[in-house]
Amino acid sequence: MDLEPVPDAPALRVGETLVVADLHIGLEEELREKGVLIPSRAEVMGRRLVDLAGRTGARQLVILGDVKHLVPRMASRERRDVYVFFRDLADTFETITIAQGNHDGILRNIVPRTVRFRSPYGFREDDVGYCHGHAWPYKKVMEARTLVMGHNHPAVGFRDALGRRDIVPCWMRAPFVRQAKRYAKLPQEAIIVPSFNELCGGMPVNDVRARFLGPVFRAGLLGVEEASLHLLDGTDLGRLGDLKVDLGFWPEDYRQ
Repeated sequence: MDLEPVPDAPALRVGETLVVADLHIGLEEELREKGVLIPSRAEVMGRRLVDLAGRTGARQLVILGDVKHLVPRMASRERRDVYVFFRDLADTFETITIAQGNHDGILRNIVPRTVRFRSPYGFREDDVGYCHGHAWPYKKVMEARTLVMGHNHPAVGFRDALGRRDIVPCWMRAPFVRQAKRYAKLPQEAIIVPSFNELCGGMPVNDVRARFLGPVFRAGLLGVEEASLHLLDGTDLGRLGDLKVDLGFWPEDYRQ
């Protein structure tokens, strides 16, 4: 099955399915508590998904976790935004499936009943495995040809001679290079999907101090240095190992 990034969007098209990750609805509430007032992005993201469905002909939607943001609680506005977000998408997508992320603990009690939930350990359709990325995937998921996951909010960082930094979302495709005792078979590669919520920014994967999240990365199963990076407009940046830069961040700066 062909996997094609949608031009200029943090979305992947897999047949008639649109795949996105890390919506973090309710992030504005956390920012509000810190004195930063930003209107909710839920309706904007909903309209964008409807537009992408029209552009691609997608009839199914898969969300790779972290639909909501606040953990473990939910703000009243966050509850409303989550419910309305899915209600307004019902007429566009025949099915909406969520692979639960580490932020989605009580999400099932809030969304319309038509939304399908899959395990935090992922699920598989044909030769594609899907998961959020915060937990070890099921064995059957890792037997797929390609693993598609979110969680890390991949971005690429640039720094000029004056120290100015630019960080922009990117696609990351990393080969599996190491076997794991828990799996008899591994995918050929993993595709890490950038965050769909622009407010999330991204983790610059080419920073010399980048710290990747999730057991698949921690176990060293993926060849990070050999990963290829692409901007959302399709620009091929090449091999991650050739793009290393010191952006001046520290490990404690990488929190999602």
